[in-house]
Amino acid sequence: MRVTILSGSVPTTTFIDAMINVMAKDGYEITVIGKKTGLWQYHPRVKVIIVPASIIDRILFIVRLLPFAGLNKLVKIWRTGKRPKTFYHNLLFYLPIIKSKPHRVHLQWAAFVHNRDLLFDLYPRKILVSMRGAHINYTPLTTPAIRDSYLRLFPRVHRFHAVSKAIAEEGVLYNADINNTDIIYSFVDDALLQKTIAQKTSSEMLHIISVGRFFWKKGYEYALDALSILKQHEVSFRYTLIAEGETPAGIIYQAHQLGLIDNVRIVNGMTHADVLTQIEQHDVLLLPSVEEGIANVVLEAMAVGTPVVTTDVGGMRETIDNGVNGFVVPVRDAHAMADALIAFRNLAPSQRYTIATNAKEKLRNRHDKNTFVERFRNFYNS
Repeated sequence: MRVTILSGSVPTTTFIDAMINVMAKDGYEITVIGKKTGLWQYHPRVKVIIVPASIIDRILFIVRLLPFAGLNKLVKIWRTGKRPKTFYHNLLFYLPIIKSKPHRVHLQWAAFVHNRDLLFDLYPRKILVSMRGAHINYTPLTTPAIRDSYLRLFPRVHRFHAVSKAIAEEGVLYNADINNTDIIYSFVDDALLQKTIAQKTSSEMLHIISVGRFFWKKGYEYALDALSILKQHEVSFRYTLIAEGETPAGIIYQAHQLGLIDNVRIVNGMTHADVLTQIEQHDVLLLPSVEEGIANVVLEAMAVGTPVVTTDVGGMRETIDNGVNGFVVPVRDAHAMADALIAFRNLAPSQRYTIATNAKEKLRNRHDKNTFVERFRNFYNS
């Protein structure tokens, strides 16, 4: 089966690239289409079509792909806009898909359906859509035009993939059929899943870590408020924040205002391998987000034996059972966050280890590669 992946960029996110490689290894002929954003390492069965950045290269790209379309499809593409600029952009979108001759077209981000009525006309009963956190939780609220596209086009989607039950239920608000939705949880790499976790020694100082990027939905301001409460309770702690991008002035200002500069270390990006090492070396991972699907960093923390305190956002409660394999607190509730961190600090090393081993068992039962491949196989073959 030939599956065309619309990811927007090549390479794409870690978890989408992992999905691409495991499905190619399983025998699917995968074509990935997007703009080049770096170097990629794909399975030999994966083909890549890069949409150029410069105008001249784009025109040459269109000219090379025109013969694959045929007059009938070109007329349909023209009729979607009937203006030269719209025609030009539509050619860039549709021509590489047409060239790939897909049996299935998999949109990795739900918002990619926006105004793509023709895509559903060209490939009826072949369009698959992944529903992930942001594009379902807040994009249709902040962008009414995308919400309208969801309402119009979701009923034409052949099948949906949701990263959690919570996201699947949100999709229903925009006409996604819950009975036509496969809930497929992200998988954890075999090496991490098989990694033996050891009981950590505890000290007077609590070492807390958060990982992500600087974006409003990550909720770092609430994390800082929670740390301020820890300081008021005279809890000894160090907080490491690893976040890609330039540190926002508001975060720096807040840390100064709360008197946390000596307690907080901000690292602007780090290799994935080094991030994993840092997570393993800390006592607890804090996820203060106000919006997520199921955060991959939480799965990775569970895999390396670092317990998690997470907000009750997206599908996190499907992964973290409060008090059993981690802690779940209300969104935007700095006091609850602080209380959970203090409760964790007061646990004996053996109790912390029990939480870590429970988390590891949850991963093995739900987030293994074999289960992921089997469910995606059913998703593509449906």
